[in-house]
Amino acid sequence: MQTEGAGQLERRIIALEMRNAVDDVHRANVATRLSAIEDTLKWLVRLVIGGILMAGVTYAMQGGLAI
Repeated sequence: MQTEGAGQLERRIIALEMRNAVDDVHRANVATRLSAIEDTLKWLVRLVIGGILMAGVTYAMQGGLAI
């Protein structure tokens, strides 16, 4: 009876350790992908702001600000 209980506890501990290891790897992958998404978003915002600024410069150079 004691060995059955100990065996069951050992299997449960092994299962918990395995699940914990899988969760750690999953968290690391999610962090890496989130970092890549943040970098892409940063460049997208830079491109949009640059486009708006270039449109303003083009408008001003074509005489759009003349009174």
